[in-house]
Amino acid sequence: MQHDLEEILTVLGKAEVPARKIYDIADIVNDPHYQAREMIRQFQLPDGCSLKLPGVVPRLSRTPGKIRWIGPQLGAHTAEALSSLGYDEVTQAALKTQKVI
Repeated sequence: MQHDLEEILTVLGKAEVPARKIYDIADIVNDPHYQAREMIRQFQLPDGCSLKLPGVVPRLSRTPGKIRWIGPQLGAHTAEALSSLGYDEVTQAALKTQKVI
């Protein structure tokens, strides 16, 4: 607690102790290496909102892969899921009216 991270890493480096900061999500999103390798990708949702998602891992030089689809819209399978749990259409409509779903 008496020393900041850079001081600690400097001391450990001089002692040849392998050590590095553990990244949090902000570090990952802002890291130039992650950005250059497109490890965090930005997508536009149908409602116009922007969303950052992980890129394809591993990213290989000959076959880097690509994201063709970011998945269904929120709620696209709600009726199907609730039906499989035994909720009939009337109950689902009531849940929608009550803004539960």
